[in-house]
Amino acid sequence: MNQNITIAETLFQSAIITITNPTTDQLQNFAITLQEICNNLETIFLFRTLHYTRIRLCAKFENRQQPTLKLVIGYIDTELELLARYGNRNTTHETRFRWTGSLVELVEIIYAFDELHCINDGEAPINELFALFGGLFGTEIKESHCYNAYADMKRRKNDSRTYFLDKMRERLNLRMQCDDEKERERRK
Repeated sequence: MNQNITIAETLFQSAIITITNPTTDQLQNFAITLQEICNNLETIFLFRTLHYTRIRLCAKFENRQQPTLKLVIGYIDTELELLARYGNRNTTHETRFRWTGSLVELVEIIYAFDELHCINDGEAPINELFALFGGLFGTEIKESHCYNAYADMKRRKNDSRTYFLDKMRERLNLRMQCDDEKERERRK
């Protein structure tokens, strides 16, 4: 999280320098900084960074009608519009992997990772984990579908309500047993 604030602060400072010293070089430096940030941040963090910077600029220059301020905010607004229209621009290389199981199975895994604090020491919000796995497998995972899938899992009547995780555990244990048997046969 602190890294994203630092990135937003970098963009904000670049904008301030450009607004207070509106040279062609400064405007070009701001555009380059903005483009680098847009190319390197995940969608949700990029959205937050752009909005954070825009709000801080509007607050700092509240009563000033500077043409460069309008230009800088115009750059930011253009990136926000592109983000809204096309989402993450890091989609130039399609993912090679796709989730072929059911949504409920994926939701079981996501909630298990969340519960075990396996990603970012448990600091990542569940909705960001949905986005992470959606991006990993090249699919959009709607939060409402995940919450509904989780509610369905909670309504299961069996002793264990984690069918997929149970099946994974069984299959992995079976694989290791088969590997052990093959190793014993090889040694004979």
